[in-house]
Amino acid sequence: MAKGVFGLPIAALTALTAVPFAQLATPATVSIEIVAIELGQETSETSQQEILTLTHRSSASTLPTSTTPVPTDWRAVAIASLLTGSTTTNAIGIATVTGTLVDTLQLPPFNVLNGLLWYPPSDMRPQLAPSRFLTLQFKTAPAANTWSGMIYFRELG
Repeated sequence: MAKGVFGLPIAALTALTAVPFAQLATPATVSIEIVAIELGQETSETSQQEILTLTHRSSASTLPTSTTPVPTDWRAVAIASLLTGSTTTNAIGIATVTGTLVDTLQLPPFNVLNGLLWYPPSDMRPQLAPSRFLTLQFKTAPAANTWSGMIYFRELG
């Protein structure tokens, strides 16, 4: 049974390369499905095409900034995510260690002036089993920009 939709904030990242810059990690008792991914740049007025990859990993990558997922339901009693932040679980920044690759899903190319807003159909949403890792990274190093966005996910239990 679904427990709620949450977002992993990606805030003001710079100097990104072709290594993971955002990671979701499921605990031993929870699986998730990706509902949507938003990513855009804040600083450039130059048109360029980019490609992101969503990568399933069997071991953790290490990223510098622990990030706590936020609920999208802001009613008086919000439900907290079961995914907790640390540099090897739910985190953002340029990875210093990259976890073991299982498989990769390439997202649609996008122009940085428009940003990426990816909502896969419900029957095509990537799902992540318990005790697994999902990273987001550029296929090749992007031009220097400041990047922000969110990875939205649903906890499945």
